Amino acid sequence: MIVHGDFRNFVDSAWDNAYIVSDPPYNQQYHYENYQDNLSPENYELLLKDAFFGRKAVIVHYPEETINILGKILGKCKQVVSWVYPSNTAKQHRLISWWNCKPDFRKEGQAYRNPKDKRIIQRIQDGHEARLYDWWEINQVKNVSKKENPHPCPIPYELARRIISITTQENDLVIDPFAGSGTVIKAALDLKRRAIGYELLENYAIYAQKIVG
Repeated sequence: MIVHGDFRNFVDSAWDNAYIVSDPPYNQQYHYENYQDNLSPENYELLLKDAFFGRKAVIVHYPEETINILGKILGKCKQVVSWVYPSNTAKQHRLISWWNCKPDFRKEGQAYRNPKDKRIIQRIQDGHEARLYDWWEINQVKNVSKKENPHPCPIPYELARRIISITTQENDLVIDPFAGSGTVIKAALDLKRRAIGYELLENYAIYAQKIVG
């Protein structure tokens, strides 16, 4: 379900046991529709604190902000994964950080780094995969048409799916306070989790609701 509105108007006791999974606005003057992505440092910290503080949270953000802001307001981080992607931008990776919860890397696999090793060749032939690493190479969503998706920077579905898969169980509640185009909510529902997304901007909320069904 996607709710159009500021998440801060909807926080209730259900949030206490939910997993808050989100790719929040980065406060770097990005060109969102009808939203000025340039809060003061104090107000930006307060926004993130309202969304994540004291809760089981998984957050996608740039390394500097993860260290300097999230670490400051949220306390001790339980796990970090690097999300790496090829691009022509100065930043070619972000951090996925876990707070008050931990992922189980055994729930997902990925390709071996040494596929020519004799022992690994046999394991591949037997249908095995490597244990999930803390370094994920997942392409960004590129060439987004505004006719198809009004949101300028949706996160990859596989990124959201993998986070939810290794962090939560079936029927857990996943909340995205910055739902954007609804990718986190779509992935959560596909994995048989309960899910609620909150989106401040109406056009994005309408599109996200179409995506999640």
